[in-house]
Amino acid sequence: MPSEHSHSEQAKYNEEAALSIRDTSPDWAVTMCFYAALHWVEWYAKVQGDDLERQYQNYPSPHDRLLAYVFKIAKNRQYRDLNKAYQELKNASQIARYLTDIRTDSRIHYSRYKTREVDQSFDNLRIVKERLNS
Repeated sequence: MPSEHSHSEQAKYNEEAALSIRDTSPDWAVTMCFYAALHWVEWYAKVQGDDLERQYQNYPSPHDRLLAYVFKIAKNRQYRDLNKAYQELKNASQIARYLTDIRTDSRIHYSRYKTREVDQSFDNLRIVKERLNS
């Protein structure tokens, strides 16, 4: 089972990777931002001693468990922006990976038409990171 340290390292690595491909592969940068956020949430759960598999066993997938956990954190700590940021990252990543509502390939979609969404993914990652590290 991964330690909290491995999750924080992976989160940092994913963010660095996202930054390095931001201009050349913005679709993958968006996806890497989501996975960085996911690892920050996993890190937070480990630090808090929360067992997400046990606590959220009625949720069908790990992604659903993480969404529910982020919602709980956001509600308990009154961080509405945390929940919104994580949701937006997840949605943007799914659009980029599965070409949902995209009429061309996602790299072209993000580099020509949705540069603001790429910027928003980095902003959302910053929010997740700051909220969970405060």
